Amino acid sequence: MTDLYSLDQTALSALLKDWGFPEFRAKQVWHWIHDKGVTEFEEMPNLPQVLRDKLKTDARLGTLEVVAEEESIDGTVKRLYRLGDGQVVESVLMPYSDGRRTACISSQAGCAMGCVFCATGQMGFVRNLTATEIFEQAKRFADDLSAREERLSNVVLMGMGEPFHNYDAVMEAIDRLRTDLGI
Repeated sequence: MTDLYSLDQTALSALLKDWGFPEFRAKQVWHWIHDKGVTEFEEMPNLPQVLRDKLKTDARLGTLEVVAEEESIDGTVKRLYRLGDGQVVESVLMPYSDGRRTACISSQAGCAMGCVFCATGQMGFVRNLTATEIFEQAKRFADDLSAREERLSNVVLMGMGEPFHNYDAVMEAIDRLRTDLGI
């Protein structure tokens, strides 16, 4: 099953072409996923049913599973996500009174730094996240905000892990945050 969040526009076009659909369909799918924040294929009404059915059977939108979510009085949202291999990471969305919306996302499952003041550091290091796993954390918050006609304005990599120890995946995710989400 193909995770569409892991594809850039060229790869999405190639996938749909392999499936026998014209190139303009990839632009439509991209628009629904990245511009409109749609998370269900049935919410893409200008796609033919045969394409929506193919997407439902052979594609998915992300791999992160929300295990727990808490919201504080000030609107801060903390999520615990389960990764495909069963590891868990945290992400937080922080609203500010001036309208900024900042996502604090993880780059690793656990952390190798071992800082004595940090619970994550005491957990130890498990693994680096992929660029798509990093990107998806921010994408999920961006989609939630878009549904409320708000916008994710900032992303910080200060959740679990040390971003510089996962440099290549972090830089790829940052590029995708910039190009795919406009941050």
